[in-house]
Amino acid sequence: MANGDGGLLERHLVNILRRASTPAIDRLHRIVNLGQQCLLSEDERMRPRDRRGLPGGFVNLGPSEYTVIVPDLHGRMDFFHAALNWGPRPGRTVIEDLDSGRVNVICVGDAFHSEARGKERWALALEEYLGGYKRHRNMDAEMRENLGLLEMICLVKSWFPGNFHFLKGNHENIDNEMGSGNYPFRKFVEEGDMVKAWVLRFYGEETLSRIYYWEKSLPLLAKGKDFLVTHCEPARAISPGDATEAYLDPDVIYDLTWVDNDQADPESAVATLRNFFGKAEGRRIFGGHRPVRGRYALRQEGAYVQINTPNDWVIAAFTDMESFDPERHIFGIG
Repeated sequence: MANGDGGLLERHLVNILRRASTPAIDRLHRIVNLGQQCLLSEDERMRPRDRRGLPGGFVNLGPSEYTVIVPDLHGRMDFFHAALNWGPRPGRTVIEDLDSGRVNVICVGDAFHSEARGKERWALALEEYLGGYKRHRNMDAEMRENLGLLEMICLVKSWFPGNFHFLKGNHENIDNEMGSGNYPFRKFVEEGDMVKAWVLRFYGEETLSRIYYWEKSLPLLAKGKDFLVTHCEPARAISPGDATEAYLDPDVIYDLTWVDNDQADPESAVATLRNFFGKAEGRRIFGGHRPVRGRYALRQEGAYVQINTPNDWVIAAFTDMESFDPERHIFGIG
């Protein structure tokens, strides 16, 4: 159910976006707790329970006039904010349509790590990390984006719990753990260890734990009327039961968050669609994970639609798969 004041939420988001520092500990704890409680209390019809009695790994999307899919964010608060302020027609924004229940918004995951966009900053932050963070200006700048985006995601979820969903990606691993479907992350430097060490040094174990459990409460797959959304191309055929019990089966978490291009079973998307809908014809899976050339890539003969443009703000917005045209319904907003 919508909170009823999208304008107030927008003011909160703008304040976070413009804030020059990382959030105060008490504020961060309060907002992350709010976000996690929304996840843990989701209606069983929307988030079927797993064997533990907790919300499982997939979410059933409710009815809406249209759907917006936002790809990998990687600290891009400005992109996230722009997506929420885009609108299907002049005078209407996504935030307003969330408020009235007209739209479902699904983010495919990866809130943390600026990746190539912050490559030079990561190199400077590595020196700070190796020095025990006696100096930490560059890492502070990285974490301002990461934690600010986390706040924004949790706030939007708390405002619109039934219509806004953020899926777990492979970068939702604050502990940089090896196991439970997660793998330590490093690309240019030691990003996973650097983030964990910074959080422990300046925020403490409690903050790390709160973010960790928020991550473990996220869904991994969203099911719409005639489409699915996952973080990455499914490694193999995934069933509703697999997705529901994902947090009890690390292989499913890996299969939905870590699989590289061309590593998946070539029929995985079609088989997954059949498992969820009974047939694959006219259905599609949307995801991100690996960057694409242009605005999108069609994989598995178009059954999997990949959207992830690290240097551009590209989203998908559509009403259904019958009328979906990637040339018209996947586009830049900035």
